[in-house]
Amino acid sequence: MESTLQFRRQPVPRAALAAPRTSPLPVYFAAILGYLLLLPPQLNVTIAESVIPPYRFFLIGASLYVLGTTARGRLRPSLPDFCILLSIVWICIAMSITSTTKVAVTASVAHTADIGLAYFFARMAFRDLQDFRRFLILILPGVLITAIIVMIEAVTFTHLIQPFFSKLTGKPFVYLSSPRMGLMRAQGPFAHPISAGIFLGSFLSLYWLSGFKGWVRAVGAIAAFGSFFSVSSAAFLSLFGAGALLVYNWLTQQIANLSWRAFFLVAAIFVFVGELGTKAGTFGLLVRFTSLDTNTGYQRINIWNYGTQNVRRHPWFGLGYGDWDRPAWMTSSVDNYWLLTAMRFGILPSVLLSFATVMAILLLMKKSMSSTGADQQTERGVAIAMAIFGLGLVSVAVWLSVQVWYYMLLGITVSLAMALVPQMQRRPQFVVPPVPVRPALQRR
Repeated sequence: MESTLQFRRQPVPRAALAAPRTSPLPVYFAAILGYLLLLPPQLNVTIAESVIPPYRFFLIGASLYVLGTTARGRLRPSLPDFCILLSIVWICIAMSITSTTKVAVTASVAHTADIGLAYFFARMAFRDLQDFRRFLILILPGVLITAIIVMIEAVTFTHLIQPFFSKLTGKPFVYLSSPRMGLMRAQGPFAHPISAGIFLGSFLSLYWLSGFKGWVRAVGAIAAFGSFFSVSSAAFLSLFGAGALLVYNWLTQQIANLSWRAFFLVAAIFVFVGELGTKAGTFGLLVRFTSLDTNTGYQRINIWNYGTQNVRRHPWFGLGYGDWDRPAWMTSSVDNYWLLTAMRFGILPSVLLSFATVMAILLLMKKSMSSTGADQQTERGVAIAMAIFGLGLVSVAVWLSVQVWYYMLLGITVSLAMALVPQMQRRPQFVVPPVPVRPALQRR
């Protein structure tokens, strides 16, 4: 009997259908929070001797959203999440040990909101790259206007925002900086010029690599360059570092043997050589080459030396808000966020928060290795912004709105790193099997 052709189903890969889109409403609320961060300190409210910025009211209200989303199981836990949570718990414990009840409660609420709620709100509000790009579009007008105001203030030697709100509210305007490079160190709506510089500078790689074309990309980059008018070494480091990494990222696309793995290897070698091969150490080298003048660099090195001595004497729970031991000729300012955190709350929170930052960057860079096109570049832009921001905190302490933006960006970084990648499904396809050989005819 003659055989006939047979068809059988063979699976072949096919990209999965896109998951149902979630509501963009959380992203709109995130944009509202972004604008609240741009309000001047004269609008802070004092309740029972506690100063509460407008954004903190928002974050306290957002705790309901955070708890509800967590209860519904919509958060994929990650190691940075546990680091942030444990650091907040430790900060509250440390303040309860080193401070009075009133100060401990006030500080615990403030840091829980500014660090914990800012981070977890961003973790849950941003589900994918589309959410993040929508957020950048929504806050672009606010970032641009802030940059323009900072530029005008620096050039004209005239404060525009805070004196105006000071007249409205009767609350004082505090300015403690002096001119540099022929410009006034503008601070716009922020508590210090350094805060203005590091905040605006963090947007350079975000807008440049987020897949925007034309005016959006250009306007975002111009707004980021407004950080120059804060005339601070932290702002210059932010702009130069982000620019250098953007160039390196471009080179990785042009040169086959150049990769981000090679970059991390060279960075690790630099740290190793800096720690073991020089007397100043890695921190001393960074301060020496990133400070605008030798006096500033000398002050930061002294802060590091005497600050670490305080940490050694109070390693577990820190000093709280108490004064720290130092020579009489030194000011109380601590221009190092990671060191200040260790001095106030002990070593553990500083280690956990910095570890969460490093892990978030590595997770997102790892994910970008398997992404393509605009998505890959957006992920790398976020990783660059996070890395430069975290590195900049070695030479500056941030608080209030800039600290909130740091942990929002950290939450965004982790969310994008943990975002689900479309799985591969299989669909049937007809495949023709080999034709069997017809058996020879037999005689009856």
